[in-house]
Amino acid sequence: MSAHLDPIFESPLGGLSHEGDISIHDLTDRHRWGLRGKGAAEALRTQGWDLPEQPNRMVASTNQSFVMALSQPEFWVLDPNNDAAELTMGNDFTTDAYPLFCQSSHAWLVLKGSQISALMAKVCGVDLRPDAFKLGDVAQTQMALINCIIARHDLAGDDVFSMFVDQSYAEYALEALLDARQEFL
Repeated sequence: MSAHLDPIFESPLGGLSHEGDISIHDLTDRHRWGLRGKGAAEALRTQGWDLPEQPNRMVASTNQSFVMALSQPEFWVLDPNNDAAELTMGNDFTTDAYPLFCQSSHAWLVLKGSQISALMAKVCGVDLRPDAFKLGDVAQTQMALINCIIARHDLAGDDVFSMFVDQSYAEYALEALLDARQEFL
């Protein structure tokens, strides 16, 4: 895109939604941040966040937010209900943990519909069917040959996939998903 974007608060995809039997929503402009370091888990618990018991898991936490553990010392806090303009990370962190700015590094797409696992089978080598990839599971994998993070979770009563891709690949990722979903429309 040639237009100037505020790298923290604007999405390269414009926040659009693509409705259908499988819908794709751009939540890139929604509030999220991360924390990494050997003291990250303790710092988050001290602030009242619920954390997954192990890496590659996601749990619902306070204020309708989610906490995703990508490794033992790395966590992302995701808030699909608030704009990035409301971004606050807290300041009670220690020298054993430092902030991650996933808000400006990754685009956030949400896929919803009964055939999302079948759609993803066309572009991703990981088995994302419900019997293999349960609610709360997180996969750090590739989709259409780009690195991504995929989480299966409940969002407003719907079973969804949240997908995070490097912002520089956001348009390509969306094009690949829109192309793959053609047979499901």
